[in-house]
Amino acid sequence: MSRFRFVFVIFFFTAISILAVYLRSTEDQAFYLLRKEKAEQDWLTQELRSKQIQLENLINPSTISERLGDQEPIEQ
Repeated sequence: MSRFRFVFVIFFFTAISILAVYLRSTEDQAFYLLRKEKAEQDWLTQELRSKQIQLENLINPSTISERLGDQEPIEQ
């Protein structure tokens, strides 16, 4: 009976070790994907803010006045 227990214990620890390695690699992959998506989200947020600043510059009243002032008057 003790030989059976020894084999069972060895099998159990081997299975636990394999499971731990599997879970660790899965965790690393999930962490990598999470960081990749976070970096892309930060980049998109930065792009959005840049576009927003450009849009605000286009609709700024002083900018519109400058553009209208640069145009030649319409002759009637």
